[in-house]
Amino acid sequence: MSDKAIVTKIITDNLAKVAKLPEKRPHNDKDCVNCGGCGKTTEMIETTALNLVGAKLGDVVFIESDEKKSIWLMVILIVGPILIPLTFYMIAASVGFPGVIGGIAAAFGLFLAYRIIKYYNNKVANEAPITRIVGIQEQETRVQI
Repeated sequence: MSDKAIVTKIITDNLAKVAKLPEKRPHNDKDCVNCGGCGKTTEMIETTALNLVGAKLGDVVFIESDEKKSIWLMVILIVGPILIPLTFYMIAASVGFPGVIGGIAAAFGLFLAYRIIKYYNNKVANEAPITRIVGIQEQETRVQI
């Protein structure tokens, strides 16, 4: 997945904060401005990006995200807290404990989902960012930040 963004802050030589404003995309069916699905159609979306191309503050850049990591992150954050407690409850109910024991099993499943999310968050925090800058748009003047 690639997009345009503006470099808002240089963190280190290899890391930069970039901000992207959702925009209308006539080249495909993803119309961010008119969708409203995420509720942030007018806000800048800011992320940390790997800056190996030497982009400077105010540059309009092309960014790209690692889709496999993004999808895995969505699965863990969205499906995990729903599916794991439900699975624990169903196991407890299938062996004859649908009441309080089933609720305790579901609560344990929710705690387990929390621990999995926490572990994955710590693992991802120590890796390179999911987003990287792949190019700089040619222009005469930089955008003033």
